[in-house]
Amino acid sequence: MRNICIDIDGTITDPYFFVPILNKITGKNIKIEEYTSNDWIVVFGREHEEEYEIFDEKYADVYLEAKPLPNSKTVIKSLIKNGYNISFVTARDAEIETITKQWLENEGFDGIEVYSLNGNANKVSMAKKLNCDLFIEDDPENIKNLVKAGIEIIVMDTYYNQSIESDLILEMGNNEKNNINKKIHRVKNWDDIRKFFRI
Repeated sequence: MRNICIDIDGTITDPYFFVPILNKITGKNIKIEEYTSNDWIVVFGREHEEEYEIFDEKYADVYLEAKPLPNSKTVIKSLIKNGYNISFVTARDAEIETITKQWLENEGFDGIEVYSLNGNANKVSMAKKLNCDLFIEDDPENIKNLVKAGIEIIVMDTYYNQSIESDLILEMGNNEKNNINKKIHRVKNWDDIRKFFRI
């Protein structure tokens, strides 16, 4: 296991970073524990759908305000030092890749290749292209698609990805339960990830 792909939003940044921003945009008062889906239409309503669609373009600067999760930088640097190949693979628009790279550099993640995919649709194909052995991810649909493609996942545990295992068993069949459980490793934080790799 040498090639590791890492998502950015909700994985090296706080999974609930967007909640106060979207509350402001929509006039809602959604609490973190109510953020049980990362589909903004489900949580914040369809009436602001156009704002969601242009979020990366209109609100690009908010990405610079995000803070890395504790220990994320230390663990990623340790992985690199221990010979792992790290790539950031994000659903962010390629149009804001300059901002993404600027943030990564500002926070000490510079020198790591970044792939901005304009949505989630190409995460599996990019993982395969990068010969990804393990993907660190928070998004439920990405996790399910990656598992179905045979890729091992470290899941950053959130309110919105609690049903992944049971959903996959329903979709793939009960005879795949053991295989699904072997592919998914839930963690609470980056210290758990450090322990997983024993670094």
